[in-house]
Amino acid sequence: MVAIIPAGQKLLNYVPYLLVLIDLRYEGVNAGKDSGVENHLEIGKKLLAAGQLADALSHFHAAVDGDPQNYMAYYRRATVFLAMGKSKSALPDLSKVIELKPDFTSARLQRGSLLLKHGKLDEAESDFKKVLKSNPSSREEQEAKSQLKKSDEIQRLVAQAQNDFNRKEYSSAASHLDIIIETCVWDVDSREMRAECFIQLGDMGKAISDLKAASKLKSDNTQAFYKLSTTYYNLGDHEMSLK
Repeated sequence: MVAIIPAGQKLLNYVPYLLVLIDLRYEGVNAGKDSGVENHLEIGKKLLAAGQLADALSHFHAAVDGDPQNYMAYYRRATVFLAMGKSKSALPDLSKVIELKPDFTSARLQRGSLLLKHGKLDEAESDFKKVLKSNPSSREEQEAKSQLKKSDEIQRLVAQAQNDFNRKEYSSAASHLDIIIETCVWDVDSREMRAECFIQLGDMGKAISDLKAASKLKSDNTQAFYKLSTTYYNLGDHEMSLK
């Protein structure tokens, strides 16, 4: 089963995003047109710093509604989504930030990191390379280089895993996929391939765990549900198979 992470732990996992968010270098930019929007941004920032995520999110929603061209409103809302573990909701907001302000390297770096976790390697590498070309801060440059190196390594492992899988060397393929999934934690394709490796190796417990994760990571993932049902059926658990 997919582990349930307490809200407090989720917040700690995204401390880097929160540090970027409250960086006063961006205080007030592009928000001067509407004092109501500026007020929502300021209140939301204080609530976020206090860990009141739901309340902060409501203020950032209001800021976006009040000024759809305010890139900082989208950026701060994305930060809350990340702190809440809602990466799918954060991605569109980060993309909107980059659309409105292409030189905002912090947003591009965060989007690249999320894309990497989703297994979208080409898109992630594009973001990291653009960060490196944009005269980033030393911290951002170091992180972009590290993430780009990691992405290149994952690309190599994906090719090896696919090659081993095609040759029916399932144990070797599963070992490569273990490393891939440590980084690409929300990559549905890798989860489903590893589940098939486990099925072929007779490790149904691990296969079921990966299939459950895959069914939750992708909306309406009927393929994963069908394979999960078939696996339960073959184990003689007809009740779970029907469910």
